Amino acid sequence: MPNIITFFNKKGGTGKTSLAFSIAKDLNYPLLSNDDSVIEEIYPKKAKIMDKVQLIDHDVVYDLGGYIDSGIIDIFKGSHAIVVPTTLDINSIKRTINTVMEVYRYCDNILIVVNRVKKDKLAKYKQSLQALEGLGKDIIHLRESEIITNSIHSGKTLTELYGESGLTKSQYKGVFQDYAKIIKWLKKVDEVEEYGI
Repeated sequence: MPNIITFFNKKGGTGKTSLAFSIAKDLNYPLLSNDDSVIEEIYPKKAKIMDKVQLIDHDVVYDLGGYIDSGIIDIFKGSHAIVVPTTLDINSIKRTINTVMEVYRYCDNILIVVNRVKKDKLAKYKQSLQALEGLGKDIIHLRESEIITNSIHSGKTLTELYGESGLTKSQYKGVFQDYAKIIKWLKKVDEVEEYGI
Protein backbone atom coordinates (compact mmCIF):
# COMPACT_ATOMS: atom_id res chain seq x y z
CA MET A 1 0.00 0.00 0.00
CA PRO A 2 1.52 3.36 -0.97
CA ASN A 3 2.45 5.94 1.64
CA ILE A 4 0.56 9.13 0.82
CA ILE A 5 1.36 12.23 2.88
CA THR A 6 -0.67 15.39 2.36
CA PHE A 7 0.26 18.89 3.52
CA PHE A 8 -2.76 21.16 3.70
CA ASN A 9 -4.05 24.23 5.46
CA LYS A 10 -6.74 26.62 4.28
CA LYS A 11 -4.49 29.42 5.56
CA GLY A 12 -1.52 30.37 3.39
CA GLY A 13 1.88 31.43 4.67
CA THR A 14 2.23 28.70 7.30
CA GLY A 15 5.35 27.04 5.86
CA LYS A 16 3.44 24.26 4.14
CA THR A 17 5.46 24.19 0.90
CA SER A 18 8.85 24.37 2.65
CA LEU A 19 7.99 21.41 4.86
CA ALA A 20 6.34 19.40 2.08
CA PHE A 21 9.41 19.86 -0.15
CA SER A 22 11.88 18.89 2.57
CA ILE A 23 9.88 15.82 3.65
CA ALA A 24 9.35 14.66 0.05
CA LYS A 25 13.02 14.97 -0.85
CA ASP A 26 14.21 13.38 2.40
CA LEU A 27 11.89 10.41 1.78
CA ASN A 28 12.73 10.40 -1.95
CA TYR A 29 9.04 10.74 -2.81
CA PRO A 30 7.58 12.75 -5.67
CA LEU A 31 5.98 16.05 -4.69
CA LEU A 32 2.72 17.07 -6.35
CA SER A 33 0.99 20.41 -5.89
CA ASN A 34 -1.94 22.42 -7.17
CA ASP A 35 -0.38 25.64 -5.86
CA ASP A 36 2.05 27.82 -7.80
CA SER A 37 5.51 27.68 -6.20
CA VAL A 38 9.19 26.99 -6.91
CA ILE A 39 9.05 23.24 -6.27
CA GLU A 40 9.66 22.24 -9.90
CA GLU A 41 12.86 24.32 -9.97
CA ILE A 42 14.26 23.12 -6.64
CA TYR A 43 13.17 19.47 -6.95
CA PRO A 44 13.50 18.78 -10.69
CA LYS A 45 12.07 15.59 -12.15
CA LYS A 46 10.38 14.78 -8.82
CA ALA A 47 8.08 17.79 -8.27
CA LYS A 48 5.11 18.71 -10.43
CA ILE A 49 2.58 21.53 -10.26
CA MET A 50 -0.72 20.43 -11.74
CA ASP A 51 -3.90 22.32 -12.58
CA LYS A 52 -5.90 19.50 -11.08
CA VAL A 53 -4.26 17.04 -8.73
CA GLN A 54 -5.49 13.50 -8.45
CA LEU A 55 -4.82 10.56 -6.19
CA ILE A 56 -1.99 8.39 -7.47
CA ASP A 57 -1.18 4.86 -6.40
CA HIS A 58 2.40 5.16 -5.13
CA ASP A 59 4.39 6.88 -2.40
CA VAL A 60 3.91 10.62 -2.75
CA VAL A 61 3.79 13.91 -0.88
CA TYR A 62 1.06 16.38 -1.80
CA ASP A 63 1.36 20.12 -1.16
CA LEU A 64 -2.19 21.36 -1.59
CA GLY A 65 -3.40 24.94 -1.84
CA GLY A 66 -6.04 26.16 0.59
CA TYR A 67 -9.20 25.21 -1.25
CA ILE A 68 -11.14 21.98 -1.48
CA ASP A 69 -12.44 20.34 -4.64
CA SER A 70 -13.46 16.78 -5.48
CA GLY A 71 -9.93 15.67 -6.44
CA ILE A 72 -8.56 16.94 -3.16
CA ILE A 73 -11.18 15.04 -1.18
CA ASP A 74 -10.06 11.83 -2.91
CA ILE A 75 -6.48 12.63 -1.89
CA PHE A 76 -7.54 13.23 1.72
CA LYS A 77 -9.36 9.87 1.73
CA GLY A 78 -6.31 8.09 0.33
CA SER A 79 -3.78 9.75 2.64
CA HIS A 80 -1.96 7.88 5.39
CA ALA A 81 -1.39 11.23 7.08
CA ILE A 82 -2.39 14.85 6.71
CA VAL A 83 0.07 17.42 8.03
CA VAL A 84 -1.44 20.80 8.87
CA PRO A 85 1.27 23.42 9.35
CA THR A 86 0.29 26.57 11.22
CA THR A 87 1.75 29.55 12.98
CA LEU A 88 0.57 30.95 16.30
CA ASP A 89 -1.12 34.10 15.06
CA ILE A 90 -4.86 34.17 15.75
CA ASN A 91 -5.93 34.00 12.10
CA SER A 92 -3.73 30.96 11.45
CA ILE A 93 -5.09 29.21 14.53
CA LYS A 94 -8.68 29.88 13.48
CA ARG A 95 -8.08 28.60 9.95
CA THR A 96 -6.13 25.60 11.25
CA ILE A 97 -8.95 24.56 13.56
CA ASN A 98 -11.37 24.88 10.65
CA THR A 99 -9.03 22.87 8.39
CA VAL A 100 -8.61 20.04 10.91
CA MET A 101 -12.37 19.84 11.48
CA GLU A 102 -12.94 19.58 7.72
CA VAL A 103 -10.27 17.02 6.83
CA TYR A 104 -10.79 14.82 9.89
CA ARG A 105 -13.82 13.16 8.29
CA TYR A 106 -11.56 11.84 5.51
CA CYS A 107 -8.37 10.92 7.42
CA ASP A 108 -7.93 10.71 11.17
CA ASN A 109 -4.10 10.65 11.12
CA ILE A 110 -3.55 14.38 11.40
CA LEU A 111 -0.39 16.07 12.61
CA ILE A 112 -0.43 19.77 13.43
CA VAL A 113 2.99 21.38 12.99
CA VAL A 114 3.25 24.70 14.78
CA ASN A 115 5.83 26.45 12.65
CA ARG A 116 8.17 29.34 13.47
CA VAL A 117 7.89 28.85 17.22
CA LYS A 118 9.90 31.13 19.45
CA LYS A 119 10.26 29.12 22.64
CA ASP A 120 10.49 32.27 24.78
CA LYS A 121 7.12 33.46 23.42
CA LEU A 122 5.09 30.31 24.10
CA ALA A 123 3.46 31.72 27.23
CA LYS A 124 2.07 34.59 25.14
CA TYR A 125 0.28 32.08 22.90
CA LYS A 126 -1.09 29.85 25.65
CA GLN A 127 -4.73 30.29 24.55
CA SER A 128 -3.89 29.52 20.92
CA LEU A 129 -1.99 26.39 21.92
CA GLN A 130 -4.85 25.25 24.16
CA ALA A 131 -7.27 25.68 21.27
CA LEU A 132 -5.07 23.46 19.09
CA GLU A 133 -4.63 20.90 21.86
CA GLY A 134 -8.41 20.77 22.20
CA LEU A 135 -8.57 19.17 18.75
CA GLY A 136 -7.05 16.00 20.19
CA LYS A 137 -4.43 15.69 17.44
CA ASP A 138 -0.68 15.25 17.73
CA ILE A 139 1.20 18.55 17.72
CA ILE A 140 4.88 19.14 17.01
CA HIS A 141 6.52 22.53 17.44
CA LEU A 142 9.09 23.52 14.81
CA ARG A 143 11.15 26.37 16.20
CA GLU A 144 11.87 29.46 14.17
CA SER A 145 15.08 29.16 12.17
CA GLU A 146 16.59 30.43 8.97
CA ILE A 147 17.08 26.80 7.88
CA ILE A 148 13.47 26.73 6.64
CA THR A 149 14.00 29.69 4.30
CA ASN A 150 17.44 28.40 3.33
CA SER A 151 15.88 25.08 2.34
CA ILE A 152 13.60 26.61 -0.28
CA HIS A 153 16.27 29.01 -1.55
CA SER A 154 18.96 26.32 -1.85
CA GLY A 155 16.84 23.34 -2.93
CA LYS A 156 18.29 21.37 -0.02
CA THR A 157 16.29 19.63 2.67
CA LEU A 158 16.57 20.43 6.34
CA THR A 159 18.51 17.18 6.71
CA GLU A 160 20.96 18.16 3.96
CA LEU A 161 21.49 21.65 5.39
CA TYR A 162 21.91 20.31 8.92
CA GLY A 163 24.55 17.82 7.79
CA GLU A 164 26.70 20.21 5.76
CA SER A 165 29.29 20.83 8.50
CA GLY A 166 29.96 20.78 12.19
CA LEU A 167 28.95 24.43 12.30
CA THR A 168 25.55 23.79 10.69
CA LYS A 169 24.98 20.83 13.01
CA SER A 170 25.55 23.15 15.93
CA GLN A 171 23.55 26.04 14.46
CA TYR A 172 20.52 23.97 13.43
CA LYS A 173 20.55 21.31 16.16
CA GLY A 174 17.32 22.37 17.90
CA VAL A 175 15.21 22.86 14.78
CA PHE A 176 16.58 19.66 13.26
CA GLN A 177 15.51 17.72 16.36
CA ASP A 178 12.01 19.18 15.90
CA TYR A 179 12.04 18.22 12.21
CA ALA A 180 13.22 14.69 13.04
CA LYS A 181 10.12 14.31 15.23
CA ILE A 182 7.95 15.03 12.18
CA ILE A 183 9.77 12.39 10.11
CA LYS A 184 9.49 9.89 12.98
CA TRP A 185 5.75 10.59 13.35
CA LEU A 186 5.19 10.08 9.62
CA LYS A 187 7.14 6.80 9.59
CA LYS A 188 5.21 5.55 12.63
CA VAL A 189 1.87 6.28 10.92
CA ASP A 190 3.06 4.45 7.81
CA GLU A 191 4.08 1.39 9.86
CA VAL A 192 0.74 1.34 11.66
CA GLU A 193 -1.11 1.53 8.33
CA GLU A 194 1.12 -1.02 6.59
CA TYR A 195 1.28 -3.61 9.34
CA GLY A 196 -2.01 -2.96 11.08
CA ILE A 197 -0.21 -2.29 14.37
